[in-house]
Amino acid sequence: MGKCLSVNSKLSEGNILTTKKSDLIDNEDNIVIDNNIIVTRLTGLPLDYYKQKKKLGEGSYGQVWKVEHIQTGLERAMKKIEKNSKLKKDNEKEVLNEINILRKIDHPNIVKIFEFFNTNDGYYLITEYLKGGELFHEIVENAPFSEEEAGNIMFQIISAVNYCHNMNIIHRDLKPENILIESKSNGKYIIKIIDFGTAKLYAKNKSEKKIIGSSYYIAPEVLTENYNQKCDLWSCGVIMYILLSGKPPFADRRDTLILEKIKIGKFDMDIKEFSKISKESKDLILNLLEKNPKKRFSAEQALNHDWFRLHDIKTNMIELDVEKIKKSFENIKKYNPTLKLQQVVIAFLVHNIPQLNTIKDAYKIFLTYDDNLDGKITKKEMTMVFDKILKLKNSKEEIDLIFKKLDNDNNGYIEYEEFLRASIDKEIFVTDEILKFAFNFFDKDSSGEITFDEIKEILCPGREREVSEKLLRKIIEEIDKDGNYVITFNEFKEMMEKILLN
Repeated sequence: MGKCLSVNSKLSEGNILTTKKSDLIDNEDNIVIDNNIIVTRLTGLPLDYYKQKKKLGEGSYGQVWKVEHIQTGLERAMKKIEKNSKLKKDNEKEVLNEINILRKIDHPNIVKIFEFFNTNDGYYLITEYLKGGELFHEIVENAPFSEEEAGNIMFQIISAVNYCHNMNIIHRDLKPENILIESKSNGKYIIKIIDFGTAKLYAKNKSEKKIIGSSYYIAPEVLTENYNQKCDLWSCGVIMYILLSGKPPFADRRDTLILEKIKIGKFDMDIKEFSKISKESKDLILNLLEKNPKKRFSAEQALNHDWFRLHDIKTNMIELDVEKIKKSFENIKKYNPTLKLQQVVIAFLVHNIPQLNTIKDAYKIFLTYDDNLDGKITKKEMTMVFDKILKLKNSKEEIDLIFKKLDNDNNGYIEYEEFLRASIDKEIFVTDEILKFAFNFFDKDSSGEITFDEIKEILCPGREREVSEKLLRKIIEEIDKDGNYVITFNEFKEMMEKILLN
């Protein structure tokens, strides 16, 4: 009997989705819905699916374009890594690494990957398009920022870093050019971290040697080839310093001189721009730009610093409307994870249309639950919301049931998209355009029908996992009306309307 592999596939540089025996799930009725199912390699050429609209950037690796999805009109970013480059091997290693890492990550402040291509001339990554551009350009135009504005930005950056470190991932190249702005309103920003090409899975209690990073932002211990995840917190300190002053803490005319200053680790806090900022902000900068990484703040320590409390940063980001939280809870109670194919469709839509307002609202509700800002909801955190906000006492049984339904990969916590799938109002997906978009995700050969083999290819990509034929037939029989083991669009639409309008 075939078995289904779990989400938590181990990653290795240069290999996409390697697995090991312990990843097997014994329950044949359990199909883990994860980004390995949703984020797929597409056949053909990117321009079969997308129109190129505008070049966003160019470097030694290739180009980044704003593109438009031909079928839906959705705006996305397309990053091309050229194969004919002199740096071919390094480029290939970085892009495979980036695909691996982004497929593993599920956090509201980290860019989403939708799909990728491997063609004769290059690799193409299709990711979110964030119309606000780079944080770097915002700094050039508007720095120095107020403490409230800087706190709003830093809170999100460090929250994402905290999540990555809890997933044993170091970014290694945090800088304003790798932080994009999704939206800006009344001095409040929604930001997302990009460019995980040089990110790495790290082993605890083991130091890294390879020098990776950008001048101005690189930590001193990286330059001496003996570092760990704390290097990302140094970069956060540099970014915070720049946001509040408009200038870097380590600057000079040449990169070599900048790096020498970083090695020494001394910087000036007695500058004009800092004359009116709070002692709390200065204290956080000093703890992030602590030369000794053992004494430097962790991401969790930084998030709990008085500076963020001083300006009520988290309070201003979470959902304070109790009725919205209650509505979200009611949606969770109605969520039925036993309808496997329908849940894959919902997961696909939630992942691929993140710009919908209902998903943005759910982001605030997620933060309301995620008390320690590690990008995950634990039973303890859910209990706090139930007790303090929803006023639901003795809720252990209810929470156990919710976790059984939502914790799809059985890792003991609810991740961001697991929460979204259950908590949002799903009627928004009931349009022919959106349902056709989802239908085409399954209909790989564009025949107008979803076949048994196409469902199998989605649920069992390549040789990465196996699902029993019995379970696959059960899934298709729930939808197929005429018993011919193919699903038409009308059958698909009827299936989805039944669950989405429930």
